[in-house]
Amino acid sequence: MSFLFCKVDHHLEVVDRASMTFRSEHKFLIEAKEPSRFLHRDYFWTGSGAERETLPEVVSEVDDWGFPQHRIHGPLIVEGNARILVVDLGRTLTVGEQTTVHFLHKMKDLKSTFKPMLRVRPSSLVRDQITLKVTVPNWSGLEMHFRQFTHDTEKVLVSRKVEPQELEGGRLAFEVVIVNPNGGNLGHKLEWTHDET
Repeated sequence: MSFLFCKVDHHLEVVDRASMTFRSEHKFLIEAKEPSRFLHRDYFWTGSGAERETLPEVVSEVDDWGFPQHRIHGPLIVEGNARILVVDLGRTLTVGEQTTVHFLHKMKDLKSTFKPMLRVRPSSLVRDQITLKVTVPNWSGLEMHFRQFTHDTEKVLVSRKVEPQELEGGRLAFEVVIVNPNGGNLGHKLEWTHDET
């Protein structure tokens, strides 16, 4: 990997009560470990049914000619639930130089295959902290849990209920901050259940 991830923020929002429309926002404060221009971003999407899957939008400052400094390079690579994006940072970063890469994404799940979780697998390249945030409708019987688990065996090492923050419009936000995530074989997720009615 060419970059160290210093700070990572993930926010997933379930827009509608039927869990068909989603918005997500992801911010990565990265630091070049070697001279590098291209960032690879891997993520997973378990939803399905949209005729054409949308690309994330990269939010970026503009250069002297009015073009975004950060932009997606090439097509979205899809393999099962796995997705790979390549982001052109607009120039080669020198060793130790930092920048923030910011994604906004809108997704649809028309066939109800989405698995209700926001899950990350930090590697040893995540240095400082990871923030996981989920915003959902105030469903009946809603329970949100934070879980730390091993990727190879899926063994849950930590499990605790997360209390919500009430938002306007009858929505709830849940947030967990993982400091010094260590990485290795450990993953972290916010996972929820609610009544079907």
